[in-house]
Amino acid sequence: HRLLVTAVGRRKSRNSRWMRRNLARAALAVARSSMSADAAATGALPAGARVSTGGHPRSVAGRARRLGAPDAIARSFASSAHGSSGPVGWKSLAAMCATGGGLLWWYDAERRRRLESIRAGPSSGKASIGGAFGNVKLANENGRAWRTDELKGKFALLYFGFTMCPDICPDELEKMAECVDLVEKAGKSVVPVFVSIDPERDTVKRVKEYVKEFHPKLLGVTGSVEACKAAAKQYRVYYHKTGDEDGDDYLVDHSIIMYLVDPAGEFVTFYGKNYEAAPMAEAILEQMKRLGH
Repeated sequence: HRLLVTAVGRRKSRNSRWMRRNLARAALAVARSSMSADAAATGALPAGARVSTGGHPRSVAGRARRLGAPDAIARSFASSAHGSSGPVGWKSLAAMCATGGGLLWWYDAERRRRLESIRAGPSSGKASIGGAFGNVKLANENGRAWRTDELKGKFALLYFGFTMCPDICPDELEKMAECVDLVEKAGKSVVPVFVSIDPERDTVKRVKEYVKEFHPKLLGVTGSVEACKAAAKQYRVYYHKTGDEDGDDYLVDHSIIMYLVDPAGEFVTFYGKNYEAAPMAEAILEQMKRLGH
């Protein structure tokens, strides 16, 4: 029992010494940050001067010295307690706290402003992408002439691809269909549009059957080589034939992007392959809200 009491007493003693050392170090760090500026401004502490403070054990200075603080710290505590000026006065501490708080407030406000601007997307100017195009054929209605002007008053989501695509296009169109349904569940609507970049093989009949596999509201658009090329150019779509370009056995390397268009027919933003259906639907709803819809 005596050994246990002795061990506990030693541990408490070590903890007490450790706390005193850390308190002294913290107080010294606070004091040094403003000591030089205040001393130079008030002349309270000439260079190289040392002040001895005798303080009563019950005084502020005495308590600081008992905690292991240096004489300079003890003297500053004592002067602060009596309202006198010293190396570290209440005014200095208040100024430091106000400055630090102001910097923290500014940093937080700036961070929030930047996050809001990123979420909102482009806020000024007009992007050199998108716009109306026509002279194409709407496969859903047996190839009648169609223009993007028919989308006016509605949000639209455009995707450029080709029906012979083995995997990427089907995956993206399935994602588009799921996204359209999620937007509708939120009480909004967006028109999905598939635009062919391979009109040589994507006939009206083939595109009509192709879009039915993904969503009943998916519009399928094809047309002449020149008309489809002009549509792709409007949206800066990259595509290039690979393989046997002279025959029918070839693939088309192309950009994998969906383009959001507002009710005025203007480009809003785009979504790449890395977007999943749910996050893309949320992003579209955010854009609708931002634009007042």
